[in-house]
Amino acid sequence: MTLGKTAKSERAKMLSRIARIEGQLRGVRRMVEGGKECLDVITQISAIREAVAMLGVELLKDDILCKWDGRKKIDEAYLKNLFKMQ
Repeated sequence: MTLGKTAKSERAKMLSRIARIEGQLRGVRRMVEGGKECLDVITQISAIREAVAMLGVELLKDDILCKWDGRKKIDEAYLKNLFKMQ
């Protein structure tokens, strides 16, 4: 998907997702600076990793659906495996 050609609502959803990920990263920084427990920080990092992977899945899924119209579809399970999601 070319982001310039993406529907405004879809682009807004992607930007919202990115903003949440940025907020999570800032939160991890604050946790480290504040000396929070290692396990708590790792839990947040795991959540960020999942969020970034889902962002990638959504971008790729939309791109494949646009470019692969009428061809064999790649399903969401394959995309999640591609991003090594749980």
